[in-house]
Amino acid sequence: MSISKAATRGLALALVGSLALTACGSGDDSGDGDGNVTLNFTWWGGDERAERYEEAIDLFEQENPGITVQTSFAEFQDYWTQRSTDATSGELPDVMQMDLSRLLEYANAGLLYDMNEFTGNQLDVSTIDEALLASGEVNEQLVALPTGTNTLALFYNPDLLAEIGVEIPDWDYTWEEYQEFMIEVTEAGASHEPRVYGAGDYTMTWWFFLQHLVQQGIEPFSENGEMNFTEDDMREWIESAAPLREPEDVTFPASRAEQLLPKNGFTSGEAAVEFHWDNFLHSYSHDLNSENVQLMPMPSGPDGEKHMFFKPTMQLAMGGNSAHPEEAAQLIDFLVNSPEAGAIIGTDLGVPASQTRLDALEVEEGSLDQRIMEYEQRVRDEGHATAQVPAHPEGFGAVETEYVEVLAQEFGYRQIDADQFVERWFSEAANLLVTS
Repeated sequence: MSISKAATRGLALALVGSLALTACGSGDDSGDGDGNVTLNFTWWGGDERAERYEEAIDLFEQENPGITVQTSFAEFQDYWTQRSTDATSGELPDVMQMDLSRLLEYANAGLLYDMNEFTGNQLDVSTIDEALLASGEVNEQLVALPTGTNTLALFYNPDLLAEIGVEIPDWDYTWEEYQEFMIEVTEAGASHEPRVYGAGDYTMTWWFFLQHLVQQGIEPFSENGEMNFTEDDMREWIESAAPLREPEDVTFPASRAEQLLPKNGFTSGEAAVEFHWDNFLHSYSHDLNSENVQLMPMPSGPDGEKHMFFKPTMQLAMGGNSAHPEEAAQLIDFLVNSPEAGAIIGTDLGVPASQTRLDALEVEEGSLDQRIMEYEQRVRDEGHATAQVPAHPEGFGAVETEYVEVLAQEFGYRQIDADQFVERWFSEAANLLVTS
């Protein structure tokens, strides 16, 4: 039984609009009237990523005279708000960054171009591991190509920790030891100017909840999109960090985090650590203006193992309404496979998915690229990555947004408690998740 709910109704309507406009535009030629083609390419990310993409695009345009690429970028949530608007008007970009959490919503609504017709010609997919390539396939259509892989990490600022006299835990630390570390940092940083905290409330991040579930032996979603966790599981996770909130709240204040936007506590030098995907090392180092940001794995679960997983960092997809699909495929191939583009982009989009790009990547000694690649290799070598990335049912992105952007904000300002958080999330998830 298919349950199509509110999250997909918007995209379903967008599909109607998209197909209508595509039909209206089908008589349009493939160029700008003078034989030249202009592509629109957009992504989410910060200034650091934008500088790398722009340099790579300049090279693509030099190698492909007659193709001009207009670029734009935004912060993650703003990016998806704009894509929803684009979908409704049938104006999705020719090439756009895609996230696994949104892939089914866009693909099942028919909003993405099937790139199978270009494989072996404009698009070389032989360079990509079959399992990784399959992450971009929906209903036997190739609708997205992975740019790379990443895994979760704890970023830490050794210089700041040295200033306040606190040592980072060993790699085999537990969640309880992480909490003790956060309390120690916040106490030691109380007299620092500006005041230093350990980090934000980690239970308010969707992906860390999923990592916790995996460590408990719970696969978050079944293949048909059914949830395998309960309200008690989510409540237990949130309340597990209660020692960080009472009797004294040592989590990074929500009001201060809002003041620091677009930076965060960590990249402003007011928090010593933060969990995130490892490829964020580039942007975090750039924003913090430090080459000494370091990485370590997630805390261990109750069995002493970390059960981490690798996932496609991000993907590149084509809008189904593109009037220039052949040239768009050329651009995607360039960004995914070109060694020259890889030398510019490095590991900012993850450790390259393309073996061609990976083989050609010249990693400088002591560089951020080297740090990320050595981190991932050590995670593999020490047996920390033993789990598969959780399934992403249709509606995954919407429930993540509800968790992170809506409820976590209210919880951070102590406007709701754990019970209200859980009750409201499950109520929304019943409307947003699609099962089959």
